[in-house]
Amino acid sequence: MTPSADRSKVEGRRSWACGPAGRRRCHLVARWRATRGPWLVRLLAVACCALPAACGYHLVGTSSSLPATIESLCVTPFVNQTERNELDQRLAEALTQEWVKRGRFQLVSSPEHADAVLSGTIVQATAIPVQFDQQGRATEYQLMLVVNVQLVDRSGEKPVTLWQDKRFSRNTSYTVDADATDYFDRETEAIERLARDFARSLVVTILEGF
Repeated sequence: MTPSADRSKVEGRRSWACGPAGRRRCHLVARWRATRGPWLVRLLAVACCALPAACGYHLVGTSSSLPATIESLCVTPFVNQTERNELDQRLAEALTQEWVKRGRFQLVSSPEHADAVLSGTIVQATAIPVQFDQQGRATEYQLMLVVNVQLVDRSGEKPVTLWQDKRFSRNTSYTVDADATDYFDRETEAIERLARDFARSLVVTILEGF
């Protein structure tokens, strides 16, 4: 193809792009590009709003699969088979506070007056060293808690076990100084933190279904 022919094709394309049809086409393309972004944003927003409703979305730990007949609950002191004497009391306090937060059930102190009773046995509470310094002294421990726990429905003629886990467990870690001057303080803080985490996880597990 000769150079003159190439120039003719280029000029032809330029005249087409700059003519009335070309200007209209450019205008439509510009409008599409300008509106595409907001349109996609609106579409995604509608989809995000509709998806939770379609999937039955709810806040974790606020729904309940428990029978509607259960209106009152008693958290009994857990049997403590470990050497940590304060652990059963800390668990009972944390569990009571966690149930109160949910707001649905009335907490009562006597099992005889409760529609459901939560009880358990602390079977393991161990602190295992997992990190050491250059002298071989432990600087980090992992605290593990294992509980045999059950929820019993007492609202009917006979007690019925609604939920049970013989080894419901949670763990946490804590660090100590190499000289171990604050060992007991750090361990006490870890026990309190573990009790709260255990209570929250247990209540959510029960309320979310079993």
